Amino acid sequence: MWNKIINDSYLKHRDNTLYAIIINITNLNNNKYLIRRNYLQIIAENFKMLISKIFLNIKKIIRSLLIVYTRHKHYRNNNRFRRHKHRYNNYYYNNYKYNNVSRSKPKRSRLIKIITRAIIILLIILIVINNPSYIKQILETLQTSINNISATIQSTITYKQPTINSTWVFQFFSIVNQYRQSIGAPPLQYCPWLDSFAHVRFETMIRNPAISHYGFDWDYDKYLSQYQYFLSVGEEVLYPNGYTPKNYVQFLQSKAPIHWEGLIDSNYTYYGYYIGYGPTYVIIGSCPVTEIQSPNINVPQYLQSYGCSVKIENSTWLVIELSNWCNGPETLLVSVINDDLPQRYYMYLPIQYNLPTNDKYVKLVINLSSTSPVKLFLFTPYQFNYFESLYQQEMWSFTGPAYYYGGESTTFNTEIMLNTAQLANSGYYLVISNVLPNAKYTYIVGNITIVYTPTTLRFLLNT
Repeated sequence: MWNKIINDSYLKHRDNTLYAIIINITNLNNNKYLIRRNYLQIIAENFKMLISKIFLNIKKIIRSLLIVYTRHKHYRNNNRFRRHKHRYNNYYYNNYKYNNVSRSKPKRSRLIKIITRAIIILLIILIVINNPSYIKQILETLQTSINNISATIQSTITYKQPTINSTWVFQFFSIVNQYRQSIGAPPLQYCPWLDSFAHVRFETMIRNPAISHYGFDWDYDKYLSQYQYFLSVGEEVLYPNGYTPKNYVQFLQSKAPIHWEGLIDSNYTYYGYYIGYGPTYVIIGSCPVTEIQSPNINVPQYLQSYGCSVKIENSTWLVIELSNWCNGPETLLVSVINDDLPQRYYMYLPIQYNLPTNDKYVKLVINLSSTSPVKLFLFTPYQFNYFESLYQQEMWSFTGPAYYYGGESTTFNTEIMLNTAQLANSGYYLVISNVLPNAKYTYIVGNITIVYTPTTLRFLLNT
């Protein structure tokens, strides 16, 4: 029911280790502030090292001043210091060690600190005045580092988000429709209803992404089986990230001809799409395989069988659903008649459908022609059983009871309104009777259709 498709796939969930790695990579955007903080800490440490190198000579000068000052004080107060220390050794030491936490430091220490700060400030001023280019270089280095941080984070965020959008998709299908027109195919029209099914398909495929178009039959049976009488659906899974719409059309024509054939298939007249983002299998290096040709293929095994190396990589998915219907009235073909009918025989056609519509009545359209006159009836099952119980002579003049009696003719072009509930429960029987007093061998051609307006589903996503 659906066309030949491409798909690359996801990592199986049972491989928990690789899956955890992928989740951590995917959540990188959530840690962008942690990245910024760590990066700035590294810059701060480097800047600290740079300042240390700049003021290395300052430290040496300060150390020399401290040594000279200390020696001078020791020399001048040598005897008094010794007496003080000798007399109050235990008392002074204990008092200072345990009780001087909140007190001011000795005056000598404060003086040294003031001198040191003054020297450092003077040297910084001299450096700024005499070496403005060097300071400018430091500031430029810091600015460059900050810009690199922003660029790195922005690059991470940009890579995480899909780079294609609805504008890209509409431009892509505009180009596709130009090629469809050149081969006489009708243009593909956008159908929002199919967007919902494309979203459903994306959520299903990522549950077991190693299998191409995983779960299509399940989703079709769950959501679209009631449309199976007339609906034809094709699916394409593409990875157009980094391409312009025009370039990607050229890529499909040269590298993925099966997918391209699906896009220009004249049986499809509508499209819907969903843009998703997640891991998929990509080829490392060269590979003779350029597309996956059918569904339910184990993608990594298939590629490896051709000697190709693969890896998991986050990429943008474009899931496209193609269809022959979107909304509005739809014609359901019930039967094509091309048969003979001997005299005193009749043919019947059971008609029973559970149609996805909210309309109370649907239209049965009958277009028939025969080489000799026949009678046309439409019966309920009860009426049809009664008709079958009649003898031949009783059928000659029979006109009812019947849900509809079309008379006796060689041509029938008629429309009959059928009750939707009756059609779904027990249905109807269309009877063409050649049981007539002057019946002749006849040949009948024509077709029977039902016209109704389907109700589109509201898809429920379990995400």
